[in-house]
Amino acid sequence: MAAVPEDFHHPYTPYDIQLQFMQALYACLEDAKVGVFESPTGDENEPDWIIEFAKRESTRAITDKKNELEARLAKTRLEEERLKTTSENAARPRKKQKFDPVAGEPKPNAQSDSQFVLDEYNSDAEELSMPTRRVESDRLSASTLALLERFQGQVSTHDIDRNAEDEEIKIFYCSRTHSQLSQFASELRRVTIPSSIPSELNTGDKTKGSELEERVKHLSLGSRKALCINPKVSALENSTAINERCLDLQQHGVAAEQKCPYLPSKENEALSLQFRDHTLATVKDIEDLGMVGKRIGICPYYASRSVIKHSEIVTLPYPLLLQKSAREALNLSVKNHVVIIDEAHNLMDAISNIHSVSVTLSQLQTSLFQLTTYARKLKTRLKGKNRSYVAQVIRLVSSIADHLQSVLKGNTALEGSVRASDLMAGKGVDQINPYKLTRFLQESKLARKVDGYIDFSQQQDKTNSRAKTTTPVLFHVQSFLLSLMNPSAEGRLFYLKVQDDIQLNYMLLDPTNHFREIVEEARAVILAGGTMSPMSDYVNHLFSYVPSARLGTFSYGHVIPPENLMVMSLPKGIDGLEFDFTYDARDSEKMVMDLGKTVATVCDVIPDGIVAFFPSYDYLSRVLSTWKNRPINPKGDSILGLIQQRKTVLWESRDTTGRSEELLQEYSNTVNSGSGALLLSVIGGKLSEGINFSDRLGRGILVVGLPFPNIRSAVWQAKIKHIEEKTYQQSSGPEASKQSIAKAAGRDFYENACMRAVNQSIGRAIRHRNDYAAIVLIDKRYNKPDIQGKLPAWIRQSLVSSPTQTPVRTIVNGLPKFFAGHAKGSTRNDH
Repeated sequence: MAAVPEDFHHPYTPYDIQLQFMQALYACLEDAKVGVFESPTGDENEPDWIIEFAKRESTRAITDKKNELEARLAKTRLEEERLKTTSENAARPRKKQKFDPVAGEPKPNAQSDSQFVLDEYNSDAEELSMPTRRVESDRLSASTLALLERFQGQVSTHDIDRNAEDEEIKIFYCSRTHSQLSQFASELRRVTIPSSIPSELNTGDKTKGSELEERVKHLSLGSRKALCINPKVSALENSTAINERCLDLQQHGVAAEQKCPYLPSKENEALSLQFRDHTLATVKDIEDLGMVGKRIGICPYYASRSVIKHSEIVTLPYPLLLQKSAREALNLSVKNHVVIIDEAHNLMDAISNIHSVSVTLSQLQTSLFQLTTYARKLKTRLKGKNRSYVAQVIRLVSSIADHLQSVLKGNTALEGSVRASDLMAGKGVDQINPYKLTRFLQESKLARKVDGYIDFSQQQDKTNSRAKTTTPVLFHVQSFLLSLMNPSAEGRLFYLKVQDDIQLNYMLLDPTNHFREIVEEARAVILAGGTMSPMSDYVNHLFSYVPSARLGTFSYGHVIPPENLMVMSLPKGIDGLEFDFTYDARDSEKMVMDLGKTVATVCDVIPDGIVAFFPSYDYLSRVLSTWKNRPINPKGDSILGLIQQRKTVLWESRDTTGRSEELLQEYSNTVNSGSGALLLSVIGGKLSEGINFSDRLGRGILVVGLPFPNIRSAVWQAKIKHIEEKTYQQSSGPEASKQSIAKAAGRDFYENACMRAVNQSIGRAIRHRNDYAAIVLIDKRYNKPDIQGKLPAWIRQSLVSSPTQTPVRTIVNGLPKFFAGHAKGSTRNDH
């Protein structure tokens, strides 16, 4: 067990539970473990373990190198502070570049379609016996990877760079969005960590107290969409179009004046070094990095790659870390480094979503029309191999479309599973070599050529010109074809009928193997989140192969004292009806009316703002309809009117998802005006995650029912079956025992998906030490020990037992007393 330091250089005095969190995290990293951390405090701090490796390096050569780099960074920081950017720009005269309207091609004659002809392609030299790289949904081709490798070789750097070994341990800090990563960067600026350069080797002037300060070297990595500074490319807005345009501008054969002028090269090596120094001089987020690139005149997307090896902390969004092809493109290795996944409660779903892809019948039909038009018009100019492969793509797309058409017209369920063999049963499809066709799709730029040709043709006709704001349809189709021909063992195919169309989904059911390489290569892997409970999925599924000695789960309490939270379950309503919001029973009109009366009663005793979460938009809509239209007395008063006598009622719907900020602002204004408000929301909706209902905005959280996924759906049937089969294979003992264990594992996985969503919604209310709130769980199933056991520990410790036979009136008697005890601080907002 690692010795844990006493000082973590926290910018403020940490709470005891924060200190415990940091101590456990430090030990986990030092002992090279995999840890799952739940800490609702929202504290994000890096301990000083990151400097220990450097402290152990005592050779003067390494220290001199550090001193030289730190001196450069110190100088650069001063330059930034003095804003001496004008002279830098003046020293770099740049010729104006001309950009052609068609990416990557010589400027065409307005009447010519020659630029859309596929380059000659020959696959005879392929080594089919060699393993094929798993194709991910971002469509990074072998040629793209080769191009990036050439780029890496082109950009030489200072002697420091060439001699530097990528030995020092780095932290790769990953979260869902750039805004979350920017927040982390902002917090990192608060941290001051002592230098790892031994004092006797520091080259600063110690007599004047000017020893070199060693700052935390941080780098933000992002996508082209986030970092592109070429206005002709970034203006395309769509990520796929930006990626393709960028790559096309770099292809061989493109005239020098048409290439992107911002790409790093040997000729602008000095700019690459300058970009590196500015990047590391101070902690910068992704927007800062883009501004540095613009100011210096070099592409921050590519220039940032040579900065990785000089960085100590690298922040990046999920896709750049979780996709192997993306890591390869970045030349990013996690071997012997630390990986921290923040907001990790949705990690398993995120991995599955990244490696899943969908396509609709209408998209297939559109792409089929485009492909056949392209092949017919240019057939005399397509070489033999190209003509053959284009014909294969047409046959394959036609086969898939025909099968979907038969499913759409057939008397089948609205959703179901699909066999790959049925999709590929068309005439001649069995003659297709999937490996060769995969390589052709990746390297030929067929999708871009076809899309360009169709657009060119429409412009020539000057009719039905297509807007270029969406991803070209053939890219959707190509993504699906690549997954279909390179399926994961854990992948399954499903269809879903949507009005007059049908959607075909390739879904990854199990993310384990896609995350395994990261876990096995990294020194340590940390999953962290405010709400990670229930944690059994991580232990039993995501990390099932990790030895128990290397795996740990850690759950920490909240910074609030237990008396600041009151949690209760309501198994019955005002009228004494049992609350059973299971799928088959939840439409009982009597129960919905009793729910309304109960909510009105709760609104009487909880002050300020209350947020109520429902299982789905459809169910919330049905409840609202009943509350509005069913009278509760001869005068015709409604339940909704009864509630509105207590608080203003606002609600979320599918139609309001685009204006969530407006709804939140209206809710906030209403609460702060003193009249109080009830916000009806949906678990898994826009307001159930990432939104803080602190202080008066969330004095009460109501959870109506349990948001179990539809177990009758083909997707969930397949997920549970996969879990059961996997558990059965890993179990030992008698047959009956193995089957029982497998069934229990499937049931546990299903319950966990539900309770993880509930816990995310509950966590919206308590946001700082002086906050307080009441949480009311409305369903008889919340009284079950196995359901309560899946609540976070800090929630369970404040759970008030509620006898199943006690009317709700006696239960809510405790709420006025609870809020009376906190009334004096009701408007305090002490973070």
